[in-house]
Amino acid sequence: MSQYEFPHDRRKEERREAAHAFKRAEILAAAKRVMARTGAKGLTIRAVASEAGYVPGAVYFYFDSKSAILADLAVHELGGLARELRTSNSKDAADLASRAADAFATASNIFELDTGKRASAGSERALMGRLISLFQTVSEPLALDDLPPEQAQARALALSATSIGLATLARTGRLQKLGVTAAMTLREVAHCLKTAPKREEKTGT
Repeated sequence: MSQYEFPHDRRKEERREAAHAFKRAEILAAAKRVMARTGAKGLTIRAVASEAGYVPGAVYFYFDSKSAILADLAVHELGGLARELRTSNSKDAADLASRAADAFATASNIFELDTGKRASAGSERALMGRLISLFQTVSEPLALDDLPPEQAQARALALSATSIGLATLARTGRLQKLGVTAAMTLREVAHCLKTAPKREEKTGT
């Protein structure tokens, strides 16, 4: 401890950080409720502030845009989904991917990021980190360790991207019209990805 640092100063800083985290969580919870009623298009800083019982300026202190709120919500949803899948008893890639597809369909509004204004670099890094963690969790049963890293990563992404695409089709009612289910499709894709031989040429070629 520095000769200029005192225990009560540290406790004060810890209380300040806890209060900051609590208010951010309150705002995110309010944003989630607003989105449940109005969708991503109805999410505004003013609406979130009203729902949380704050003035808009207070919300801007924690989040500088709608995109920042959406990015944080997505980070929390992806983190929770990855933890849920890791602790499940399932060792089947298709089952894990199907669960991921269901979660994406349920929380689709959260992932409608506003392309008009990108989230902060920190939020983007956190979001990508959660996506990578989710992709690794979903693809782990495929046993891709013997493949070159580039091919293993491409196959992991292919399975997760398929689950996201199926979630979109299911949410819009188009998947049912095609006469297939997400579970059936993911089982076929997972089988193909797991049994396909290693390619000698690079994935990007």
